[in-house]
Amino acid sequence: MKKFLLSIVLQVLVVLFVFPLIETGFRVTGDYKDALIIVLVFIALNFAARKLIVIFTLGIGALVYYLTLGVAGLLLNAIIILLIKGLFPQMLSVPSFTAAFLGGLFLAIANYFGER
Repeated sequence: MKKFLLSIVLQVLVVLFVFPLIETGFRVTGDYKDALIIVLVFIALNFAARKLIVIFTLGIGALVYYLTLGVAGLLLNAIIILLIKGLFPQMLSVPSFTAAFLGGLFLAIANYFGER
């Protein structure tokens, strides 16, 4: 549980401080509460999407993830960030797919270090 909470805290810090460094328009419009909501929705959608992909592709989706060395997961992260932008346009500003891809990369790195 401590690792999960540390992962959430690191991801909130990424959303607050690293996203604006990626691109000037890529930011959370509110404070840390909005960043926390974005991270929790990101975690829930990411978990659900990965499970659904594995179920609907009968395990081939997991194989594709490993064969692409995780790039498929990063693309999924970018798509989820763009989806969150659509769900909460007043909270998150995402200027481009490239910014979303890099944001997903940094969220994945924060999650990796939080879980270790």
